[in-house]
Amino acid sequence: MPSCKPSTKAIPAAVAWLILIVCTSMFFAFVCPYLISRYHFGIVIYQGLLTIFVISNFGLATFMDPGIYPRATDEYVKDGELPNPLTKSVDIRGVTVRMKWCTTCKFYRPPRSSHCSVCNNCVEVFDHHCPWVNNCVGRRNYRYFFQFLVSLILHMFSIFALCLVHVLDNKDKLVTHQNIISMCIMVIIGLICIPIIGLTGFHVVLIARGRTTNEQVTGKMKGIANPFHLGCWRNYEYHFCAPVWPKISDKKPRQITVDANAVAAKYHVLDNSVKVYIDANNGAQHNNKEYNKMLKIRS
Repeated sequence: MPSCKPSTKAIPAAVAWLILIVCTSMFFAFVCPYLISRYHFGIVIYQGLLTIFVISNFGLATFMDPGIYPRATDEYVKDGELPNPLTKSVDIRGVTVRMKWCTTCKFYRPPRSSHCSVCNNCVEVFDHHCPWVNNCVGRRNYRYFFQFLVSLILHMFSIFALCLVHVLDNKDKLVTHQNIISMCIMVIIGLICIPIIGLTGFHVVLIARGRTTNEQVTGKMKGIANPFHLGCWRNYEYHFCAPVWPKISDKKPRQITVDANAVAAKYHVLDNSVKVYIDANNGAQHNNKEYNKMLKIRS
């Protein structure tokens, strides 16, 4: 799949943010005042908390690192060189899983990982690239993506029901701007709710089966036992109760520097081998008598 141009790649996500913010703001500005005066202030509190939860999960799914692997440096792989073989196999719970060599990132992709042609990065436990969040959905942000879908459905149903109540209570005055805005919001929700409900149901089944969208669409687990399937309940526990996987795209190799006193270290060659020990003047003694009888070279 060809990568999108930077100028157009963010358009679907911008449209999604615009619809969410505009419809929610219009609801709070024109419908909520009537609901507060007629019914109860708790309606606004409930809808406000739900809105914050929806926007928070939407933001995390959009801006969070999905689990991008850093590319191998020239120190490890020279440009243009290909390894032999191009695939490796690992055993996971008795099932052989193949790891492919990524010619762009220059390493063997771990199981369940894939290279996104839109983001041009290898993503850990790659699910899919979602244009509506302008980001890949992977191991680190999948829970927020799913929580966004579920909370968005509740958000839409709540706003639709409350707008319907507003219209029915004021059916004798349908031409008022409050009623017109309520009906417009209901039409927008009616158009977008069916695909969102279908997508959410699809991911409910995927989690229960222990699969990703990429594995389901490409048929990678077809005909073989799924070594990543933990059972329905444990699959949900793994996705939503486990700690968030650490970010690895900015990890750098650890370098440990040891500050050693070169004067205190003495070297003595014996029987074609090199032994290093600490001079007795440094205050260290070994329990082995033969070791302490070794020749000490005085400086």
